[in-house]
Amino acid sequence: MNLSKKDLNDESFNRMLQDAPTKSILLLEDIDALFEQREGGELYSGNLTFSGFLNALDGVRSQEGQILFMTTNHIEKLDPALLRPGRTDV
Repeated sequence: MNLSKKDLNDESFNRMLQDAPTKSILLLEDIDALFEQREGGELYSGNLTFSGFLNALDGVRSQEGQILFMTTNHIEKLDPALLRPGRTDV
């Protein structure tokens, strides 16, 4: 999944996850570089918000039966909300 698209927003990211087949394996690389901008306490990556990103991963509209891998070179830069047990397991 390419998250560097300029037109990526909360809805399109959610749709990308929902449109992926059940029992699929998804890869998000360099997740530490995705949310580096802050506005009013909210993290942004273009039009994708951090809260929208988290909701797409495990919110009420999230799809079951997918495995999501995220890579990082700087785990210390990741927000604790992303690393909580149940959302990120390893």
